[in-house]
Amino acid sequence: MMEKILFIRHDKIGDFILTWPAFYILKKALPNTRIEVFVAPVMKSFALTCPYIDDVVVDSGDDTQLVEQIKANNYDAVVVSHSDLRIYRLVTKAAIAYKIAPNHGWFQYLYPHRANTQYKKGEPCWRGSYMLAEQFLNNHQISIPALPAQLWDVSSEREQWRKYYQQQNDEKLIFIHPGTGGSSGSLPVDHFGQLIKKIDKLTSLECRFVLTYNGDEKALALNIQSMLKKTKIKVELATPLKSLADFARSIVAADMFIAGSTGPLHIAGLHNIPTVGFYAGRRSQPKVKWQTLTEPAKRLAFTPPVGRRTGRNMALVDVDQAAEDISEFLNRHYAK
Repeated sequence: MMEKILFIRHDKIGDFILTWPAFYILKKALPNTRIEVFVAPVMKSFALTCPYIDDVVVDSGDDTQLVEQIKANNYDAVVVSHSDLRIYRLVTKAAIAYKIAPNHGWFQYLYPHRANTQYKKGEPCWRGSYMLAEQFLNNHQISIPALPAQLWDVSSEREQWRKYYQQQNDEKLIFIHPGTGGSSGSLPVDHFGQLIKKIDKLTSLECRFVLTYNGDEKALALNIQSMLKKTKIKVELATPLKSLADFARSIVAADMFIAGSTGPLHIAGLHNIPTVGFYAGRRSQPKVKWQTLTEPAKRLAFTPPVGRRTGRNMALVDVDQAAEDISEFLNRHYAK
């Protein structure tokens, strides 16, 4: 019987969120086993919000200290979703008996157990970490539990967060994150302004648009708010929260989340909130690859025309069509 497992994952917020299905099946299949995750300091508070994680090992950067800490924790196994030579040395020096890693890259040959994590064309990228956890369970003859429709249920907090975001009467809170991160693209600021105008006009619902941002992205949110100043549209800047964990919980207040940045979109997906993603037009099918964990009927995605010259030009996204589709969704799902 395994008492403790260490899971090593990427530090990017989007990648971490897409590992929740893997965390879920490990915890569901092994309810009496402690699942602990190796994370960067910035990820600690958010990682601890995950109901399938019992504790974290924070990457202090001091490898000698980390080896001693990992060794003292007496893990029965380590599941390495992301490896480099440093990670391999850490888990090897810590003398963890069972080690499994993905079977790609030359690092795979350093590990005694390997798993195929190459998700098929037409599958979302969260399948990669999931397949690793699945292989780990298969290797130990443990049944694979089915995934739930919603991975994070903090619905009991919904009303308090809706008050925080100043929702009134029957207003629908439409969250919009105009910033972008990593390799993802996003709409030009003026296109976000157009999108809000058209949604407000086409939907039969009373909407309050909440602009979320992080750090320097505040300027983008202010620009959009300024563009709509002379209209009667309700557009508010989100009041900053003290931590990523609090922001992640607060998204339960949203009736829809619109963004080009995959991190915030994936957080919304954990809550099974309707998501609208704007992705670069690539042959790798970003609508599928980066799809959120929201159930299929609640996902919308838009890209510019696929092509070397057009795919990265987010200004080519058909904003009119996007606004029509979003408004139709809102009317269909929320209109009385």
